Amino acid sequence: MIPQSEIVIMAVVAVISVLLPFIFMFVLRKWFKVRWIPFLIGIAVFLIFALILEQLLHAAVLKPSADGSIELLTVSPWLYILYGVLAAGVFEETGRLLAFLMTKKYYRDIDSAVSYGIGHGGFEAAAVVGISMINGIVIAMMVNSGSDALNAVPIPAENLIQSQPWYMYSIAIFERIIAMILHISLSIIVFSAVMMQKKWWLYPFAILLHALANVTAAMLQSGLLSNMYIMYAGFIVVTAATAAIAVKLVKIYRNQSDAL
Repeated sequence: MIPQSEIVIMAVVAVISVLLPFIFMFVLRKWFKVRWIPFLIGIAVFLIFALILEQLLHAAVLKPSADGSIELLTVSPWLYILYGVLAAGVFEETGRLLAFLMTKKYYRDIDSAVSYGIGHGGFEAAAVVGISMINGIVIAMMVNSGSDALNAVPIPAENLIQSQPWYMYSIAIFERIIAMILHISLSIIVFSAVMMQKKWWLYPFAILLHALANVTAAMLQSGLLSNMYIMYAGFIVVTAATAAIAVKLVKIYRNQSDAL
C-alpha cells in the first residue's frame, strides 16, 4: 500500500511544477517585464528541439533494445555521457539561437530572453516532474485499489512504485528551480550572442555550459557516480557560474541600450 499522505505530496509537487514558471515571473517582475510571445516560443522550442528532434536522434544513435538497455552505456559509459550532454546542449541551445534570430526584429530587449527562458524551463519542469508525479499518483491509486489492470504488467505491483520520504519530493522541486535558473541564464547568453556585436562565440559557450551542467547527472545515470548530493553539487556550481555570467551580460546589454 502507498500511504495517502505520499499521494497528496505527489499531487502538491505536480501542481507546484506547473506553477513554477508563473512563480518565476512574479519573483522577477521587479527587474524584467513579462513578454508572452517569447514565453510561448520558449515552450514551443523545447517541445520541438528537446522532446521531438533530440529524441529522434537518440532513437537512431543509441538504438535502445526492447528491455530499454543501451549497448553504448554498457560498452563505453564515458562516450555515452559525452554524447548525452552534448546532444542536449546542441539541440536546446540551437533552438534558442534560431528562436532569437527569427524574432530579432521584434523582441530586442533582454526581458524577452528571460521570458523565453521561463517558458523553456517551465515547460521542462511540467514535462519532467509534473507528468512523472501524475503517473505516480495513477499507479499508487491502482496499487492501493488492487486494480485488475495491474495483472497485465509483467512485474509485481509493489515494484511499480516505491514509497519515498517526503523530502525526496522536495528535492525534485529544488532541482527544477535550479534548472529554471540555468535555462534563463543560458537564454540570456544566447540572446547576447545574437544581439551583441562580436559575441557570436557565446552560442558555442552556452552549449558547453549546458553540457557541463548535465555531466554529473549523466554520470549518476550511467553508474559512474553513486552519490546524489555530489551530482546536485556539480549541477549547482555550473548553474551558479552560468547565472553570474548572465547577470553580467544583462548589465552590459542594458548599458549599451541606454547609450543608444
